[in-house]
Amino acid sequence: MRNLKRALSLALASIMLLGMMVTGAGAASTSFTDFDQIVNQEAAEVTSGLKIFEGYTDGSFGPERPVTRAEMAKMITVALNGGVDPVLGTQTTPKFSDIGGHWAQKYIEYCANLSIINGRGDGTFAPDATVTGTEAAKMALTALGYNSEVFKFTGIDWEVNVNAAANAPSANLYDGLRNINPGEGLSRDNAAQMLYNALDANVVEISYNITSNGVETGYVISDKKTMMTERFGAVKVVGIVTGNEIA
Repeated sequence: MRNLKRALSLALASIMLLGMMVTGAGAASTSFTDFDQIVNQEAAEVTSGLKIFEGYTDGSFGPERPVTRAEMAKMITVALNGGVDPVLGTQTTPKFSDIGGHWAQKYIEYCANLSIINGRGDGTFAPDATVTGTEAAKMALTALGYNSEVFKFTGIDWEVNVNAAANAPSANLYDGLRNINPGEGLSRDNAAQMLYNALDANVVEISYNITSNGVETGYVISDKKTMMTERFGAVKVVGIVTGNEIA
């Protein structure tokens, strides 16, 4: 995909045009001082443009630097809120024993309350530990609506099941990730690509079936709805965009 000449057009679906971003895979950029060191340049530009990913105060992206579990929780939170850093409170008693007063406490608790993340099993979360590829993929999948219990993202084989779902065509979360070993720490370069993939991944919806015993719920992977359409009210156009009915 990286070799294709393409443009990503994000047209926010609202009464007023809030913005449009077009980025090309081979386009020159001055967004980050170390842009030439980024492998997944399109992903970095799109996710930062949508406020999901942030650069450093010195203007760099730091593609090889690791992503912490706390940082991933914040990025998932912002993605679920359409690129907005939401106003959140913190619990009087911290959700995990090691996050009280941590800068990311509110994001961690937000994700935990939505069953997107879990602790270490001993009451801790380890917010400053490097997030592994599989841990990040689980966060992204559950943010897309995958129920951890239903899709078996818990228990002894949780990593195998997460990686299988992440590699499925409906998600493709590992597509384009460079030298990825999901059991090891995730770099910022690869995290940007994973989140970029998540934007275009199909969401999971709850289905309701009327049975003789009442209402039975199930989970269906949508073939039309993505995180991009559901959370950002945007559409992805692949091709050379010269104009449309909006711009």
